[in-house]
Amino acid sequence: MAVAEKINEMVQKAKAAVAEYKKLNQEQTDAICEAIAKVIDAKKEELAQDAVTETRLGKVADKTIKNYFGSTVIWNDMKGVKTVGVIKDENNIIEIAEPVGVIAGVCPTTNPTSTVAFKVLSALKCRNAIIFGFHPRAQKCCEKTAQLCLDAAIKAGAPKDCIQWITEPSVEATNALMTNPGVDVILATGGGAMVRAAYSSGNPAFGVGAGGCPVYVAADADIDQAMSDTVLSKNFDHGVVCASEQNLIFDNPQTAEKAIAKLKELKTYVCNDDEKKKLEALYFDHYVVNGAVVGLHAAKIAEMAGFSVPADTEVLLVGPLKGLQDVEPMCREKLSPTLGYYIVDGKDAAIDLCEKLLQGGGAGHTAGIHSSNEATCLQFAQTVDANRVTFNSPTSHGAIGGLYNVLIPSLTLGCGSRGKNITSDNVSFRNLVNIKRAARRVVQG
Repeated sequence: MAVAEKINEMVQKAKAAVAEYKKLNQEQTDAICEAIAKVIDAKKEELAQDAVTETRLGKVADKTIKNYFGSTVIWNDMKGVKTVGVIKDENNIIEIAEPVGVIAGVCPTTNPTSTVAFKVLSALKCRNAIIFGFHPRAQKCCEKTAQLCLDAAIKAGAPKDCIQWITEPSVEATNALMTNPGVDVILATGGGAMVRAAYSSGNPAFGVGAGGCPVYVAADADIDQAMSDTVLSKNFDHGVVCASEQNLIFDNPQTAEKAIAKLKELKTYVCNDDEKKKLEALYFDHYVVNGAVVGLHAAKIAEMAGFSVPADTEVLLVGPLKGLQDVEPMCREKLSPTLGYYIVDGKDAAIDLCEKLLQGGGAGHTAGIHSSNEATCLQFAQTVDANRVTFNSPTSHGAIGGLYNVLIPSLTLGCGSRGKNITSDNVSFRNLVNIKRAARRVVQG
């Protein structure tokens, strides 16, 4: 059977599943989601190990946290929220929730199992069906996760074809899924080329943009906390989170000196000029990062570049950098535990540099600030072109929500129009429901 024909058959089964799913009430729908969340939480460490073994990216402990996030944290966010039938009756307008329909889910190799769980829960909370196209490098661990979700869903009363996936991954198969006219919306998380393909598919799509997170460390920041947060975040899962810090911007040399001293205490290795050049050659033979370094341990990256660092090194630090992306390649998105830094003169110069860095890479995504002054934080948030701005927090954990703040928890972070995305939201189940509005007659005036 041809690839397009196979995909079409899956889509038709998914449509039938949606028709069956629409018969279920809120209580039945929530029971299905809760069952899925529980089974993934119970298997979170096993799935993390599977993901690291197959993809060779990241850390088991951190992927375990991601699996907890993609199951339990996501379930806690949706628990008790109405997504079936009449969800609101106010001001003579009745809001009625309906499924979007068939969702095409595309998952990355960097966060495979957690993203599958997150997308399954987001889809099924609103009585949709979802068909996945997994990254070939993460096919096995994603299939295992999806099968666990499907088994739990069916046992809890879901229709049998509400979760499906392409078993023989290929670019052709994923494109056939995204362009199938029976698909109602695409939920795309991954590299730029894949996201662009989703947006050009002819079907509605929620895609995301690249990261490039700048973080302003002000003179009045709590340096110990700020640098602890930075190392925690930058080396979380070996830096594969797209919201992780890419560059620290200090507004004076004294702050930079204190911060670097603290970073050294936290097992950060400060690279010299020669080592920086070696990293540039390894990372950026093209404009985007070399995939061979993504998600690797800092010591391994240094070894690949041709120099050695202590085996327990958490982060590689390069700088002070002197220009933007075209001049300083190491300020670009690195998807690994390597961090750049700048020293500028004063608050306004620091905020301006953060804005320019975002314009050059990561527009609309994430930025962070460490400062004890609320007015400075607000000025920063109002100026920079980022749709998630974290105050005094690790950006990897802060941007995805639900951990260090009350942002909507999500593993798909929209970048808005600046990032060529349809939404600036932390995408969640809220984006995967159609709301009908019935209006009672009211004579105006």
